[in-house]
Amino acid sequence: MPDVLMTKAKSLLKEQYFALLLDEQAYTSKIATVSHILRWCEQEYIQPGQWLTHKKRYRFTRTGIDAIRDTYLMSMGEDIFADFSQDTHQSAAAKSTDEKQGVIKPTQSLVLIALTDTTPEQRRTETLRGFRQQFYASSQVNVELDITRLNLQDFDNLLVIENRDSFNDWHVFEKTMQQSLKKLLVIYRGDSVYSSGASALLTRWQQTRPGNPCIYFGDFDLAGLRIACSGGYSQLLLPSENWLITNLIKQHYPDEQRKFEANLLTSCPKPWEPLLSLMCEQQAGLRQQWMYQQTLVLY
Repeated sequence: MPDVLMTKAKSLLKEQYFALLLDEQAYTSKIATVSHILRWCEQEYIQPGQWLTHKKRYRFTRTGIDAIRDTYLMSMGEDIFADFSQDTHQSAAAKSTDEKQGVIKPTQSLVLIALTDTTPEQRRTETLRGFRQQFYASSQVNVELDITRLNLQDFDNLLVIENRDSFNDWHVFEKTMQQSLKKLLVIYRGDSVYSSGASALLTRWQQTRPGNPCIYFGDFDLAGLRIACSGGYSQLLLPSENWLITNLIKQHYPDEQRKFEANLLTSCPKPWEPLLSLMCEQQAGLRQQWMYQQTLVLY
């Protein structure tokens, strides 16, 4: 017998309760979840509804759901209708024994930024010096920052890096840039951990710093170009076009990315059209990890 109701069981009960307010004939076909709820109800001697078609369709009653709600609140101290959409795990713990119902992840507003020893700002140099004294010498330190506390007015340029290994080596790529960028904020585009914060920071940058460059440094392929176009980036950072012409790799133009080609042909910003043509004509691309030691230019 289940001691607690699963999150999707609570969601189904809430959904069915309000569906029944609109239509007393409402039913559900989510059999696995219904079966879980019925097993919990057996131990509490609650009859929440009835099968319309055995093991295929079930109709709850509002009085049955009320009985579940009251019993659960009394035994578990939790309202099964509670809304966790604005809760962190910490605040959800005050409402439920299952703190993971809190929708806001601990990393929701965090981004990973790169501080390098070639960055001129004094405060960054001091950070690297402190890191060396505490741990070891490094040309780059990656720091988690809360975007809600980050003052974007302190920066003139935003650079987003697609791949984590290339982000970790930003201090290497940075030395090959043709053009130096003042007050540059460098962040990782993110994976399952950092993508929410990175996406939110990008939106905030475009809203609050609309005239300032927003640069994308990623793979030279259809997927990378699609990310840059859909993300509203203002510039790309890549090796020179002349170098790309002679160094593209056909294996870096995978078949699964060809579906992006038609849309890119109509949505690609004009300054990037020669790059798209180069990819399509050669049927080749180049992943970021092959761009080391090449002069990087802005497009």
